[in-house]
Amino acid sequence: YPREEWHSRFGVVLQNDFVAADTVRENIDFGRGLSDPDIVKGANDAQASEYIESFPEKYDYQITSKGTNISGGQKQRLLIARALAGDPEILILDDSSSALDYKTDLELRRAIANRNQNTTVIMIAQRISSVMNSDLILVMDEGRIIGTGTHDELMANCEVYREISHSQMGGAILE
Repeated sequence: YPREEWHSRFGVVLQNDFVAADTVRENIDFGRGLSDPDIVKGANDAQASEYIESFPEKYDYQITSKGTNISGGQKQRLLIARALAGDPEILILDDSSSALDYKTDLELRRAIANRNQNTTVIMIAQRISSVMNSDLILVMDEGRIIGTGTHDELMANCEVYREISHSQMGGAILE
């Protein structure tokens, strides 16, 4: 594949990604020349459109260097919108929902599942609720894989996963 085509196939949100001192639109577009409908779709899927629409300038709102004029959760949703706006074939989310409340995290996962059905999602997360509906979960401890399977399989066969699940959710079954 040509390099540009290869890059266009991926959407990546790193744990410590950056926001540029530019507009919301340009931070989502990220120099790719995306259409406004693609940018808005990315923001909708990332659960960012509500706060973006609350700015008087909306998508022309000026973000400061390092995103100091938006909250951590808003920054994460902006970065997720950037990844989703390009309609990636492969989406990598590296602990990208850690600053989101559980409800927003759930809505984000639903939007990704519903509107990006042809996208392969690789999610690195500490929250069981973020990964429990995944086709395959890898449980790691000190850099080693100590369990693989679905949520139900890991609840039955992986003590570490079961302990984390119980500590985070008290054994509850969430959507």
